[in-house]
Amino acid sequence: MKGMMLRSLLMCVGCLLGSTLGQPSTTPPPYQYQTCAPPNTTQLGNNLPAGTVMPPVPTIPSTFQVRVEANILDKKTTIVAEEYYDMLNNRAALRTITNNTEDYMIFDYTNDQIIYDVNGICYADDMKYDDNQLLFGMKLQHGSGVPHIYTTSDTLHFAKNNGLLYMGRKAVRGIQCDWWRSCMYWSMLQSNFTLDYYFTAMYTNYTWLEPDNSHVVPIRAEITGNQYVPQNNGASYKTFHHIYEYFDFRHSIWAPEAKFMPPRGLKCAGRKSTKPVPNLTAQYSYREEIVDSLDSAISQADVYYDYSYKLVRFDYRPGNVYPYYTSNPVTEIHDYSTGIAYAIDKTLGNCSIIPIQNASFDASINITVNQNANKQFYIRMKSPSQLFYLDNKTYSYEGQRTVRGVLCDVFISKRTDFTLPYISVPFTSTFEFFFLADSWTEQNNLGQKSITKDVPIQLAITTPDSVGYSVTYNLYDWTTEDPSFNRFDVTSCYTVDQKKSFIIEWPGTWDQSIAQYQNQFVRQVTQTITRMSHVNAIRIQKPTFNFDTSNIYFVATLLDVPQPLAYFSKMPNRYRQMSNDKQVTVTSAMDCARSCNDGSTLTGCMSFDYCPSNNLCGLSKSHTQDGSVVAGSTTCDHYDRTVDNTALMRSMDAAWTALKNSVLIGDFQFTVNVNGNPVKFTAGSIDENVKQNAQRQLSSQVLMNKFNMQINKNIPGYDDLVLTGVAIDDCASSCISEQSWVCNSFSYCFDTGYCVLSKLHPDTRPSVVVNKPLCDLYSKKYSADYQMIAGTTVLSSSDTIYQNIYTADQCAQLCSNYNGFNCKSFDFCDGISTCYLGKTHFYDVPQSDRQDSPMCNHFSRKYLADFQKNSRMQLLNKADRIIQNIPVDQCAKICVEQEAASCASFGYCGNSSECRLSTASMRNVGQVSSQPNLWCDIYSRTAFPDGTPYINNPQKYYAPPKSSGYSGGSMAGLAFGMIVLGLIIAVGVFFGYQKFRGSPMDNMAVSFVKDEHDA
Repeated sequence: MKGMMLRSLLMCVGCLLGSTLGQPSTTPPPYQYQTCAPPNTTQLGNNLPAGTVMPPVPTIPSTFQVRVEANILDKKTTIVAEEYYDMLNNRAALRTITNNTEDYMIFDYTNDQIIYDVNGICYADDMKYDDNQLLFGMKLQHGSGVPHIYTTSDTLHFAKNNGLLYMGRKAVRGIQCDWWRSCMYWSMLQSNFTLDYYFTAMYTNYTWLEPDNSHVVPIRAEITGNQYVPQNNGASYKTFHHIYEYFDFRHSIWAPEAKFMPPRGLKCAGRKSTKPVPNLTAQYSYREEIVDSLDSAISQADVYYDYSYKLVRFDYRPGNVYPYYTSNPVTEIHDYSTGIAYAIDKTLGNCSIIPIQNASFDASINITVNQNANKQFYIRMKSPSQLFYLDNKTYSYEGQRTVRGVLCDVFISKRTDFTLPYISVPFTSTFEFFFLADSWTEQNNLGQKSITKDVPIQLAITTPDSVGYSVTYNLYDWTTEDPSFNRFDVTSCYTVDQKKSFIIEWPGTWDQSIAQYQNQFVRQVTQTITRMSHVNAIRIQKPTFNFDTSNIYFVATLLDVPQPLAYFSKMPNRYRQMSNDKQVTVTSAMDCARSCNDGSTLTGCMSFDYCPSNNLCGLSKSHTQDGSVVAGSTTCDHYDRTVDNTALMRSMDAAWTALKNSVLIGDFQFTVNVNGNPVKFTAGSIDENVKQNAQRQLSSQVLMNKFNMQINKNIPGYDDLVLTGVAIDDCASSCISEQSWVCNSFSYCFDTGYCVLSKLHPDTRPSVVVNKPLCDLYSKKYSADYQMIAGTTVLSSSDTIYQNIYTADQCAQLCSNYNGFNCKSFDFCDGISTCYLGKTHFYDVPQSDRQDSPMCNHFSRKYLADFQKNSRMQLLNKADRIIQNIPVDQCAKICVEQEAASCASFGYCGNSSECRLSTASMRNVGQVSSQPNLWCDIYSRTAFPDGTPYINNPQKYYAPPKSSGYSGGSMAGLAFGMIVLGLIIAVGVFFGYQKFRGSPMDNMAVSFVKDEHDA
């Protein structure tokens, strides 16, 4: 919409409203003068009420918008326009509709450009060389050489200087207006004209009110004049007559972002890019919402990206596609150092280890040419910017726009490198990227940093109508912290034998300030392990940082190498046309892949053919995924390495040996900047007695009631087993279920989930207990394995008595650990600090041996504590003994007391009260099988009464009794204790008699209350 026609048609649109068309000529030639007719004073007087003074010259606001109907009478043409004027931000815009054509001009004075949108085609011109720059003025600001828009007052002063006259009041379109007249000359068109313009009336006793509460707004402008047109035979004059009607004048611009920017998704050729495309960091994570308008669908995904470790993880629902074929949520982790993808079904827990697919959003294909000029392909990881297609040089900065209520910088690119799997013909896509504006900040809930720049907010992709694809990615929780800290967990893809957990310690003096450097510390340790052990980063799993005042601890799990075939992409029924570099005889494709990975067979092996018909394995240094170098075959398959990397993969044992040696000889060193200063760390020790993320069991307070708690306490130096990233119930459960030794206590730190199991019971060495903030010490409550019968004694005739025992828990520990016989119960009399051990369970003794004792309590073993329960399962092929109509705890008792301790498990069906004892154990695969059953449970024996793991035929529990049954305390003390016990029993019988007889004779009663905290 460029050229003289627009200027001549709309030269008055800006004349009145601050968008001036040019400055008046100060020395016009004689023929340029035009004299305005003076106002008719008689008419003026008739129009104005008596005593009314002339109103002030109207003023125009510095920001406004207005709709204009331009009627060009001499052309018999009407043009509709919208004008937007923003002097404060140095910009203006004009939209016109004529001849069924819509044109839009944006005057960007800041960047010295006029942006045109003509029927959806956008381009930009330099304002200094564009004819339409005069529509809104073109002057230099403070002599700086920067183009600037004319102010609204400039135009009115210009009119006033040319003889501005007040003509009185007149009704226009039914609106009472003040009428003004000016005579003007426009030098560019060599035109003289008279301008009449009308503003809503305003004087002392009368004001016309506009819809937006404005008092003085333009209503109409009428221009009549003639233009000097030079011709060969002399000058001539061309007359013109225009009337401009102004509607909906507002003192502010509604939705200004939409007025001073091209429509969304429209890229303007030639527009200056005043802001570079943001650079993304090497590590980041985010959550994205994918809005597919074509399919009317919304989906979500979480992405974790680490370019330094060559790792990408994304969590999503894949649908019915390879390798999942499920709608379950999955986690897919790509390791580009090996070309292996770990596909984990988060619902079922299944894990598939497969090659990374070249259609993956994070994969890029490199193309090389070998000596035979045949194309060869391999996959590589996209760079941080490539992941979002930000590497392309076609992006231009389009200004600022609000999306999701956030002010953003907008970048637009037209590109042809975006493809869709179902479209074979090339097409051009539009990428519109929104980044958080510099005036905004984002604070995430992770890590140490608060992000202030280069934060992506939204990516919108559109394609031509012929393709019909559009998608919007809304990006949330953008985090540039190191995502490698426990984000790429693939341990579920490996068996127990393929994992080795370890702990490394750094001695020193540390305080809480070291915690803020845990991410840097973990990354440096991980990088040092990869360097020392020659493994890639993904094989170092579950890194955990912890510390106390004397040590820093790093706990992690080392994984074995993946299965060999995972490194190669299979091309079925294909083989290499050229001869291979090495041929070996194998029995499987797995063995062939192992030979390719083994550097001793062929250095630099990149692909192989496997022909099962003759067990032939052809190894090749060539890297071919596609092209003419492979041909069809009915007997062979071709396997090509997914990435261009042939580095040897060390086994777990070899890597562990190298790691351990590096610590022991003092080579495990690295530097971390602490408080701005480089600090060198040298590992002091390494150990493999570590478990990570123990198997969870159902959480309950019953579990925690098996331990006594000491707040803010710890026993340093007795860390027999370390667990990390667990809840407190996991820690307690691991202590109870430990199979290889007896766990007597554990410490748990609530701020880190750090758990240390110990063989030491704090009661045996209370002096080693120290203070430790945020950590609590839990000691095994042995009495939890016993059922208490309060106010009762059974073992008054026991020959195994301990004195100076002050808690029931100490007495229970003596019973559980006693070797002289199978201790099944004990009496504890806290009044005389005495413990009696017994061979008999409470329910097995005659009624006559049970006596009331206000000062004593009896405790009998809970046999179910020695078993692990598998609910709703039934034993199938092993039932050595079946007992009907007994409770489940009685079934457990019979199993424990079975001769030679041969009972390893039992099944119990609650609907029939049936007990099925078995010498087979569910813990030993193949000995016994089971099937689901709604009413039955299987109990597998896990421990003896002292907590040691269960084994068959334990001699320690059936050794001959010792000659002396007195195991603690002096004979004199024992004699005194027996006398006191007799007195207590006598007193108990007396009070029992009085209780059943009636009220006390002297109206006095005595009761003995036991403090729960004493047990």
